[in-house]
Amino acid sequence: MFLEKVYQGKNDIGRWIAMIVIVVILCQFIGSLPLSLFISLKMLDNPDLQANPENLMDLSAYDISPITGLALTIIPFALGLIMLLILMKPIHERPMLSVITGYSSFRWKNFFWGAGVWLVLLSVYAVFSTITGIQKVEFQFDSTTFFTLIAVSIVLLPFQTGFEEVLFRGYLMQGFAKIFKYKWIPLLITALIFGSLHFLNPEVKEYGAAIVMPQYIWFGIFFGICALMEEGLELAWGVHAMNNIFLSIFFTQDSSALQTPALYRITDFSPLFDLISLFVLSMIFIFVARRKYKWPDWHYLIERIGQPDKKEEDQSDYIEDEYDEYEEK
Repeated sequence: MFLEKVYQGKNDIGRWIAMIVIVVILCQFIGSLPLSLFISLKMLDNPDLQANPENLMDLSAYDISPITGLALTIIPFALGLIMLLILMKPIHERPMLSVITGYSSFRWKNFFWGAGVWLVLLSVYAVFSTITGIQKVEFQFDSTTFFTLIAVSIVLLPFQTGFEEVLFRGYLMQGFAKIFKYKWIPLLITALIFGSLHFLNPEVKEYGAAIVMPQYIWFGIFFGICALMEEGLELAWGVHAMNNIFLSIFFTQDSSALQTPALYRITDFSPLFDLISLFVLSMIFIFVARRKYKWPDWHYLIERIGQPDKKEEDQSDYIEDEYDEYEEK
């Protein structure tokens, strides 16, 4: 029902290439202009400023406050998300919602349920790792920045995670599904692409690709499973948004891609424990979500998809409307 949305409108390869090129240009060039301008102005004031060679994403090296830096780095993602959705109609002649969910409206209950459950799981993980001493942290509460950080993180980070979800688990997964016909192939391809684009993150340089890259790839698989099983991005988007918001507000470290004035700074980080914990937490989430939303059996992920005929589309629309009415009740 969600992947099959790719059969709506016009979806020839030229349109997909055009969309990707436009979005990349908007994100990497136009969206990055505010940050580039900000860095340039800072260097005009102080020519001695230089990038942090250990973490190129540490904007404090340019005398940019962490919260301002966070906002500036999210602008490209926000612009990418907005333009990707807006361009769905003129380029593909499809409604923007078709790349977000298989249903007739965005399921906010799923979004907030996923975010809430993941918050609980992350909290348990953080308390356990801290109490046991597996990871050591340093308390660094600053009342002048902390509450601003909460507001900025909650408002802006869903745009960053939303862009990644719509692009990878929505747009690209649907596109690869049309080419390869089986659900598991676009699931793996988008997870690998998603993981590879994090290769230049400072965590990879600090702890090594062998231990960090599997985390990003597994995140891609985890979010993809949620999207396929739940026929939409709402659940995965909620989890992804809460994951980044939680890290932004509560935990940071010198090698983190998110450099924020978080409540705690990790001084002794265990990437292996983090990897194992991520897998365990995500499997717990999948188990709970599968029972709550009555997901199909696992073989659903390896089934073939096909172009629905008109009768099937009409029936699908009827089921969607019935689901929406049930959710409202």
